Amino acid sequence: MRGVNGQGLLDCGVYSGQSGVEGAKQRGIDSRLARGLFGIAWLLMSCGTAAVGEDGPAIGKAIAAESAARITRDIQFFASDAMEGRGVETAGLMHAGDWIAGRLQSLGWKTDLFDGTPYQAFSIEGPLTMGASESNRMTLIDPQGTSVPWKLSEDFTPVSLGSNATVTAPLVFVGYGISADEGEGKLQYDDYAGIDVQGKIVVILRKEPRPNDPESPFEGTQSSRYAFFATKVTNAIAHGAAGVILVNDKATSEESNDALLSIDGAGRAPRAGNKIPVLFARRAAVDPIVQSATGKTLADLEVEIDSDLKPRSIELGGWKADGQAELVEASIQVRNVIAMLPGEGELADEYVVVGAHYDHVGMGGPGSLAPGTIAVHNGADDNGSGTVTLMEVARRLAIQPPSPRRTLVVMAFSAEERGLLGSRHYCRNPRFPLEKTVAMVNMDMVGRLDSDRLTIFGTGSAKQFDAWVDALNAKHQFDLDKVPAGLGPSDHASFFEVGVPVFHFFTGLHNDYHRPSDDPDKINVDGMVRIADMVTELTLQLATTSEKPEFVKVAGRANPQAVVPRRPRMQIQLKTDAEGVVIESVEAGGAAEKAGLMPGDKLLELADKELPGPDALMEALSSHKVGETVTVEYQRGEEKKMTDITLVK
Repeated sequence: MRGVNGQGLLDCGVYSGQSGVEGAKQRGIDSRLARGLFGIAWLLMSCGTAAVGEDGPAIGKAIAAESAARITRDIQFFASDAMEGRGVETAGLMHAGDWIAGRLQSLGWKTDLFDGTPYQAFSIEGPLTMGASESNRMTLIDPQGTSVPWKLSEDFTPVSLGSNATVTAPLVFVGYGISADEGEGKLQYDDYAGIDVQGKIVVILRKEPRPNDPESPFEGTQSSRYAFFATKVTNAIAHGAAGVILVNDKATSEESNDALLSIDGAGRAPRAGNKIPVLFARRAAVDPIVQSATGKTLADLEVEIDSDLKPRSIELGGWKADGQAELVEASIQVRNVIAMLPGEGELADEYVVVGAHYDHVGMGGPGSLAPGTIAVHNGADDNGSGTVTLMEVARRLAIQPPSPRRTLVVMAFSAEERGLLGSRHYCRNPRFPLEKTVAMVNMDMVGRLDSDRLTIFGTGSAKQFDAWVDALNAKHQFDLDKVPAGLGPSDHASFFEVGVPVFHFFTGLHNDYHRPSDDPDKINVDGMVRIADMVTELTLQLATTSEKPEFVKVAGRANPQAVVPRRPRMQIQLKTDAEGVVIESVEAGGAAEKAGLMPGDKLLELADKELPGPDALMEALSSHKVGETVTVEYQRGEEKKMTDITLVK
């Protein structure tokens, strides 16, 4: 499906891989007339419902519908299982890069920027492999001095969270290896309380207490940050441990037949702290040692911890371990995909960059928020949504914008999930002069527009930006959050760090973030169309205004986790063509369904506030909090009913 190019209204400006005007020339259309025709087409696209003559609104709606249909096809393909989660080590990521390059070439963008290709190649840290067998060993020594050797790849394996090192030390069981002190009235749990692990090897269970309990203080059935392998190892180092042995919890052991973790499956070693070896051992190899020292099995200890949420950490009665770990690092070749549309006139030697990263976290492991889960993390929102919207913007920009204008550059970055590596590589090895790059517009996770709420970071990174965004939003009518900071966890930060003003579009975090459940069916396609409208107009404003943005080194760092919904939700979709507030659909298992609400129900009141229309519902929800239970009056057929609903985030 390389270079897939959906047909329809928005393809009128593309012909044989050339821009709209050039394609028109080949068909014998006068260039001045062509510019006029394609200018009108671009206006219709960017306005969505532009009123051009009697048929303007209808044409605008048809164009928006065509955009939505194409985005739907693209996101289903780009975030499909065939892309293997677009992890940096996968063939799926290479396939994704080829798809982007083909699409840009078909739209008429110049794609021969790097030795005749659009690919800016670079290397990143690759998977770790085991060194020599004799340098990866583990022997357990019982209290009588008897040696019990473990077999490499059968009883244990080294993992990449550790360092190459040799250790001989006593063993201590420290439960889940968690130290949680979240303040008065909040989570208090510490597996290291009252036990000395300085210079010892700690045995740590996977996950966290009460993993299947929705009421667990460790974020219910979702894995909290304390479940991450990296958190456990960092905590062990902080307490002075000389080594770590990780072992499956009971549930994981049963699900996976007590399989060993892959060498690189737990992430990379913490950059700070002492260097210690980290091994992953079969539960069947560890359980006899624990039972010998304590009289209890690992399962017994887990049950006890779950019963009262009190640690059961204990020294393992004279048992010692003598071991060594040696891992060898490989490298991975990855690629940014970059294309350009040359500028015209006196502004042509300046540049405007529009970008998004196209990688994700593959099958899980490092970066996944579903610890221990090996499954395709499709990344439909992160960042299939940004990449597909970037392609939609590129399509619109390819239909010849006004002149004079700056040169437009589209960048799809790789290895963002490994630490913004693609954008940082570009900024250290720019294809176009950074001092002549007037702005960078980034899109990362723009697929979950909810209640019209859109966040734009970087509005303080140039003197003009705040006012420009306000003026644009007067037309687009998002419930807009403006964040001045230019630093944050996405690729715009790399440009801000080298003095380029930035924008970053973002629709918010959600429970599917970095999990296998970030799938295409949860994407708000109409929201992506609207964001593409705004980004296109903003990009053209940056490209054509004679006023060059004045960079401001605004202080602070944006925190996407601080972007939370202003109002709680009922988890419903409303009919847009109905009078009043009529439910079109309810989320399966959501708040509305639990309250007994159904599609077709007309909401009349929420907490005694009348609901004449959707705006009244939004206002009513704004006066309540997540977790609050309120009464809803509704009409089903001819009958009026009442129900209580608990509002959710």
